[in-house]
Order: sequence, then C-alpha cells, then structure tokens
Amino acid sequence: MYRIEICLPLSYNDKAPIEAEKFDITRKELIKKFAGLTAMQANPDFALEGWWATQGLTYQDKIVVFRVDSLELDRRFWSKYKYVLKRRFSQEEIYITSVELNRL
Repeated sequence: MYRIEICLPLSYNDKAPIEAEKFDITRKELIKKFAGLTAMQANPDFALEGWWATQGLTYQDKIVVFRVDSLELDRRFWSKYKYVLKRRFSQEEIYITSVELNRL
C-alpha cells in the first residue's frame, strides 16, 4: 500500500487566493479514483506552510495537503495528474510524494 501526499497552494503567485472550486474539483476527482481522501490544513489563522528555495531565493506558500492511500503506485497516472494540477492551480511545480505503507 502507498500513501500519496499532494501539497496544494492556497494562493497564486501574486498572492490572490485560489478559488475554492479548484480544490472541490480536485477533492472529487481523488475521492472518485481512490475512494477516500484526507485533507490536512491548520485553521485559517495559522495555515500549514511550505518553503522552497531556488536560485538563492526562498519562497513561502500557505498550503493544504491532500492525502490518498492506494494499493499500487501508478506513476503514469501521477505524472499526468501532476500536469493537470499544475495547470489548474497555475503553478510551475506541484509537490507530490509517496511512501510505502505497512498496514497494521
């Protein structure tokens, strides 16, 4: 079994908030494919944060993490879906990770 986590920004690069409908569409797509989803987000006054650095600059995003579990890791699906998310959320990159789980 695999756990896949997707870090999605809450705002565009110009700091404008991303529309709630984009998160709703993504949530529905993932629930349909994986039969479940966990969304991790702190309260609005203290959102989860992510930092990334490139070319000597450090950037900060407020994020929500969507997590799904899957019996297999379909790298082809995730490669295509990552492209969809990058376009949907107008991002140069979307951070997606996976870990292999042992169910207890």
